[in-house]
Amino acid sequence: MNQTLATLGLSGLLMLTTQARPQDGGTLVDLAVVAGSFTNIVAAVEAAGLVDALSGEGPLTVFAPTDAAFAALGEDTLKELLTERGRPQLTRILLHHVVAGEVLAEDVVQAGGLETLAGTRLAAQAALGRVIVDGAAVEAADLRASNGVIHVIDRVLLPPARSSALEALLVGAVERGVALFNDGDEAGCCAVYATALDALRLGGGFGLLDWEREVLLGMVGEANRSAGARELAWAYRGIIDAVLAGELPRPAPKVDVSGRVVFSFGGVAETRRWDTVLDGVMGGRSTGRIRQAEGAMIFEGVTSLENNGGFSSIRCGLADGALAGADTIQLRVKGDGRTYIFGARTSSGMGGDSFWTRFATVDGEWQTVDVRIEDMERHFFGRKMDGTITPERIRGLEFYVYDKKAGPFRLEVDEIRATSSSRALARGGS
Repeated sequence: MNQTLATLGLSGLLMLTTQARPQDGGTLVDLAVVAGSFTNIVAAVEAAGLVDALSGEGPLTVFAPTDAAFAALGEDTLKELLTERGRPQLTRILLHHVVAGEVLAEDVVQAGGLETLAGTRLAAQAALGRVIVDGAAVEAADLRASNGVIHVIDRVLLPPARSSALEALLVGAVERGVALFNDGDEAGCCAVYATALDALRLGGGFGLLDWEREVLLGMVGEANRSAGARELAWAYRGIIDAVLAGELPRPAPKVDVSGRVVFSFGGVAETRRWDTVLDGVMGGRSTGRIRQAEGAMIFEGVTSLENNGGFSSIRCGLADGALAGADTIQLRVKGDGRTYIFGARTSSGMGGDSFWTRFATVDGEWQTVDVRIEDMERHFFGRKMDGTITPERIRGLEFYVYDKKAGPFRLEVDEIRATSSSRALARGGS
């Protein structure tokens, strides 16, 4: 029967050991391989780098949790430990259960404490006639293998938390950088942050996966387009915070983009996903509304220049990866002769950067507008800034009328597609 570490844990190795006689001469790992029914355990031990630890001459002492003890960790925790990201923690947990030398039950209590192969320490005592190791009760003791002894315990022993090299590097950089920034040395702060991020990206021992290094390179490159030292320091700090929180955006899988539809306004459901945002938030008096008619979303209203106003907009959030694999957003629109703005945002809500492309309309005529994502301009409250956006980071779309003109406006949107530049040209963009 093929079983996994999540259901067997170290107790799977215990089963093999108790079935073997000392004269069999097999180590824990050797016995697992010969048995043939524990291939996933062997694979997990190999992946965790424990083959040498459990196959050496020994002797070794293993405190082996039961299957019920492993189950008590929870399914989500077990799954995470078996991922590539969780492998270092899995290794440390398993080594936290292994002690160099053969330590029988009576010796465990006399020792009072044992140093593990993880470099941690297990406390031991006797209570109510039982051996207790770090709060776990020994249910069966002195089960011998050819290279050591196993004691069965009723729960998984978790090693004390430790600060990782990654955390130490970045937290230290933030502490130094903040002090420089607050003293007015914004360039010095940037230098500290840049050095830490370069060390993280280029150095080993920080536990980053290949895709995380690639994403980090792209985020640093984008940050380097910042206008000045102050903005760059904040951009670097945002990257550092994302790494510490484990929230680097995972790249979307490569897909074959063949002009897939993101929005098709044939019914009211798609239109209802959009909301209006007017200049009233800053005291303006422009109006705007969205409605569904004749198979299109209609955005209409009146712009007013009173109180320094003059814009009306609509926006909608997108699911993660909605534009993955695309380099062009294709719009089919019919306007009134005014110039409009199509935007992409890094947030599905009000926050996040906004990236714009302006397009002119011909009164009463349907047009196809191809928006190259890499050419979209970053804006902050209407002011152009440095920076670009990638398809994977787009979490929202928007339309603006913001041409410094007063009067009525009307824009019909029939369809929004995610496509590639070559596909867009084949369809005949404007």
